[in-house]
Parts: sequence; C-alpha cells; structure tokens
Amino acid sequence: MKKIVYALSFVGLVLPGLVAAEVHPLQQLVNQLKTFSADFVQEREEEYFFRIERSTGTFDLMRPGMMRWDYQSPEQQHILVDGIRLWVHDVELNQVSVRPVAEIQNDIPLAWLLFEEPIEQAYRIVSAGNRAGLTWYNLRPRGNTFFQSIEIGIKDGVMQQVWMYQSADNVTKVRFENIQVNQPISPQAFRFSVPNNADLFGEM
Repeated sequence: MKKIVYALSFVGLVLPGLVAAEVHPLQQLVNQLKTFSADFVQEREEEYFFRIERSTGTFDLMRPGMMRWDYQSPEQQHILVDGIRLWVHDVELNQVSVRPVAEIQNDIPLAWLLFEEPIEQAYRIVSAGNRAGLTWYNLRPRGNTFFQSIEIGIKDGVMQQVWMYQSADNVTKVRFENIQVNQPISPQAFRFSVPNNADLFGEM
C-alpha cells in the first residue's frame, strides 16, 4: 500500500497540467507566518491643516483570525479581533463597539494577512518596485472597500511597513519596529472584556 501511495505522489508531481502553480512571494510570506508582534509608528498627513498626525503603539497578530492593535499615544484606543468579533475600545470616552468580523472583513486593512483565504482571492497583487531598501507590493481590492489600495514593504522576508490609501491624498503609513516573527503569543492576549460602566454599542 505504501508503494502505491508513493507512486501516486510521484505521478502527481510529474504529469503535465498537475504541476502546482508558482506561489507569489507575498503569499509565501503569509503562509509561513504564524505570529507577528511589533511596536508601530503610524503617520497620516492632515490635508487641511498641513501637519502630520502621529500615533504610536503595539501590534500583535496570531493567524488565523486574531489581532490586537493598541494605540498608546496620543490617545489610548484598543482594536481587537478575536476570531469572531471586532472590538474597538476608546479609553478616554469609555466606549466599546463590537461587530461580527464576517460583516466587515473586507474593510479590515490587514485582512489579507489575518485570514486564511488566498490573497489573490480578494486582491490583485502588483509589484511596486524597490525603495528605501524595501521590496514593495501593492494590493488592489477586487471588491468595494473603504480603501483604494494597500502597499506592503518587505525586507529579508519580514513585513516592515504598510501604507493604506483611501485616496491619493489620504494615506496612512505604518512603520513597524522591534519586530518578532513566529514567537509564542498567549491566546489570552486576544480576549476582550468590556470594562465596567463602559457604553457598549453592538451586540456581543
């Protein structure tokens, strides 16, 4: 029986038309990623005020389906995906909103990284050349989303930057620092508890 299995495996490798299609380098990066943790610096140019809005915080991801994006300054805000729901906690206002991920998955800018569906199922991947020592890829949504495109900058097989374009003049740029890839993260990091006395919008 083992010989039959081995023979069938070999035939599957060599018969014309059965050779697996080449996997895009960006898809390879995602396939190999289990966890990702980093500090981040986020910048967005405020078009009407001619200034840069700058935020910092930490980011943790565990594939598939769990993400934590914690803004620490200038204001605290927590965005968490627990695999089923997306939670947003505004600390200053003591407000929490929650929505099923299935309703908004296409509008999550890192959905291409977070979930198991092939990237090219929802995006066209376009090579965007090299700049600032990084290799860039542009993701163009196949469906309607609130952003026009996303650019990912990679170095040595690790995601270093993500730029999110809502328009040509409205770009949010995220730079990652102190990156750790495929290091253990406790699943408890992606559990959210509604704070006492917080206003809750949405159904749990």
